Amino acid sequence: MLGNSSASGGGTSERASVTISSTVSPDLATAPTPQVAYVRTSARSSSDSRGGISCIDDVDARVKLGLATRDRARLFLRHHGLLVGYSLLGVALLVMLTYLSFFAATMDDGGGGAEATPEFVGCRSWAYGDGCGLWGIDCRPFETNWSAFRCPTKCNLDGDTSLVVYGSGPYRADSRICRAAMHAGVIGSNGGCGYYKYSGAANAFYGSSAHGVSSQEFLSWFPKTIEFKAGASSNCTDLSWGIMAVGVVMFFGYALLPHTNPAALFYGLVAWGFMYVRVVGQPPSVDYKDIALRSFAEVFVLLAASHFVFHVGPVHTFSEWRQLSTRRRVVLWGLCYVVPFNTLLHMNYFAYVPWLNIDLGGYQESETSAGSYIVLAVGAVFVLYCAWVFLRQLWRLGAWKKYLAAYIALVAWVVITWGLFSSSYFHLHHTMLGAVLIPFTRFPTPLAAFAQSAALGAFVQGYAAWGWTAYLTVMSTFYAMDRHKVPPVVRNVTADSASVTWEPLRDVDGYSLRMNKVEVYRGLGTTAVVSQLQPNMTYFVTVAGVASWGTNGQTGPTANFTTLAIGS
Repeated sequence: MLGNSSASGGGTSERASVTISSTVSPDLATAPTPQVAYVRTSARSSSDSRGGISCIDDVDARVKLGLATRDRARLFLRHHGLLVGYSLLGVALLVMLTYLSFFAATMDDGGGGAEATPEFVGCRSWAYGDGCGLWGIDCRPFETNWSAFRCPTKCNLDGDTSLVVYGSGPYRADSRICRAAMHAGVIGSNGGCGYYKYSGAANAFYGSSAHGVSSQEFLSWFPKTIEFKAGASSNCTDLSWGIMAVGVVMFFGYALLPHTNPAALFYGLVAWGFMYVRVVGQPPSVDYKDIALRSFAEVFVLLAASHFVFHVGPVHTFSEWRQLSTRRRVVLWGLCYVVPFNTLLHMNYFAYVPWLNIDLGGYQESETSAGSYIVLAVGAVFVLYCAWVFLRQLWRLGAWKKYLAAYIALVAWVVITWGLFSSSYFHLHHTMLGAVLIPFTRFPTPLAAFAQSAALGAFVQGYAAWGWTAYLTVMSTFYAMDRHKVPPVVRNVTADSASVTWEPLRDVDGYSLRMNKVEVYRGLGTTAVVSQLQPNMTYFVTVAGVASWGTNGQTGPTANFTTLAIGS
């Protein structure tokens, strides 16, 4: 096409004909020849007023840039296409399984109408606790209609003695909801959906064993009970084990793929570990939408810290990565890195082992079993062996002085700050322990990779589950408050009332009297009269101190009494 243009600067017009030809990439040698375009334009207007760069040259440069970019993309996909496809497939599977496991559950509302989204409850959730207030006023209503709920998997693994179920239906409302639903046969050990409702007070709860859960007997009054029933549901199966399996297989498989980058593998493994612990393994709440939103932001903080971690340890461990055979990569990355790392992501499961009750320190007395000491001894031997091997290698490298100076400075800093806050308690969280140990494992050996991945797993798991924690802590008011050593004394028992007296405590602002774990008095005195009791029934009472701001302390020993029968 032809176009006319005139210039007004000198009163004359100039015409120019320009031919633009396209450069053909070697990969497109067989493509048809593009048509030649003729452009007639003003010589004065065809130049850039600021730089004098020809529009024709600019167009030609853009064409060449586009072709070069396309060629580079083709070359990249030719070498890394398998790796990219493998990664996209793995991520897509993880996203799909996570969505189906935590965001897609629905239940029939019971009336044949629209589907209802079940409420997610945790393995330790209950409907009545210590914070329910005087006569349970903060945990009302005591009677409700049926509501849909959903429980996660693994609730049967937690053997904590506080996770008690009372009754066989209806259940005491302070029973753990998911374990009680398992006892009722509404859900299985892999979680599931059901309906529950609150059914008011009951005067007796009988224990039994059903569906792998044992409930306890409680032959007294409680103001709130809970019942369960099954219902039609979809996508209520917890897929946590499947998510874990896909993640482990995905990262293990990278050892078999060509053109992998150890830095990318490291950062990908850290991101996977964080998202798994935060969303699947040990979520901080049951609000999964909020968890997902926060996790996508917080993972970048961890990756920033992991960048420093990578350059003090893993960058040396994988320095010979490109020269390793596939078999050596499987050993170094798959067996000695992926497996220990994912094992340490499940540190919270160690507490589920009945005989493994390791508790080194803390505010409460604990009884550590013989099996725990055996595990500690084996672990200590392994740690000492690794320390000897790694310190010898540091000596040979001549780097031991630098490491010694760094760790002396670290210990000095801890001692100084602890001295400034002498009332605090030292607590070496496993997040910090993992970070401190990683620099020792900077060697390209399977043993170093194993120890490094275990330390990295502890580091990632600790941050994902607990966040950044301080090495100095202050004892909470709950543990610091004085508590009773003897049970309260019950006097003047009648068919419907009793008088309870207890000893005064030091440094408390008040007292909380609990009857059957229900607060029935809160005040300054050391005597209270409990009325509106039922005749010929046994009740259990205990007292806790109350500190400033209404914080409750630990309860003391329990006393019991039985009201008189009518006519006695």
